[in-house]
Amino acid sequence: MSLQNAVECFLTDLQNANRSPQTIRSYHSDLRQMMSHCPTLLTDLTTDHLRAFFADHAHLKATTRARKQTSVASFLRWAHRQQLIADNPILRLDRIRPEETRITSPSRQQVNAILDQIPKTHLRDRLLFRLIFETGLRISEALSIHIEDIDLTLDDEHVTVVGKGQRQRTVLIDDPGLVTLLKRYLQKHHYRHGPLFRAHKNYRGGSLRYQSAQEKWAKYCEQAGIHCTLHELRHAHATELVNDGVSLATIRKRLGHKHIQTTLRYAQQSDDAADSEIRAWRRRQSRQ
Repeated sequence: MSLQNAVECFLTDLQNANRSPQTIRSYHSDLRQMMSHCPTLLTDLTTDHLRAFFADHAHLKATTRARKQTSVASFLRWAHRQQLIADNPILRLDRIRPEETRITSPSRQQVNAILDQIPKTHLRDRLLFRLIFETGLRISEALSIHIEDIDLTLDDEHVTVVGKGQRQRTVLIDDPGLVTLLKRYLQKHHYRHGPLFRAHKNYRGGSLRYQSAQEKWAKYCEQAGIHCTLHELRHAHATELVNDGVSLATIRKRLGHKHIQTTLRYAQQSDDAADSEIRAWRRRQSRQ
């Protein structure tokens, strides 16, 4: 079988397994790049071909190179299970280990300064970005919300989203200001069903695209003179929860993390918060 046909079958199997579109797009991009370094036939693929492919991307960040290696490794494991190759050439290469980096996040004051740049008449943008900040949703999750996913029961307002791995979870909308903004937005546009965040000038098109949302957020950040990515809004929410004493188990559920290690990486306590917690513990010990 040709390498290209094998990759197409692999991607089809991923779709049939209900893997997320974002994962499939990422695999497709990485494997297409790999094929430019490899022979036409899958059975002619060797470790040297893979080594050349990874060496060609040595200038990229370790996290990006590790992702590409994961894509190739997943494909070759699949090919070996399908008995398309007798030997898996990637097993002779060491795995790329991304360096541990401390995740930084903007303060609430900084986020509010950015949100203040959004005109009050632009309710869609004000709602979208505040929703991400106050709930910790991924941007892809927020853009996929439909009206039918929202429950505005008094004092129990929540939204149901589908996260990574097609895992569904319910997220409480606990900020009163966010609830008020959401109701104003729905009332203004008379939405009853369909996507919550819509494209086009009259907001009656299809779902707002990720690229469009990212461009708008970048513009507001530039106007505020503050560097902050959309994903850092999620970091900021997680960090606030940790620093306010919310348990990691609760944060993990709210953010939709599969593993607690991911929650630990996203939400790190500030030194002041950690010191305060230690002092409180010491005071309790001294009173015993």
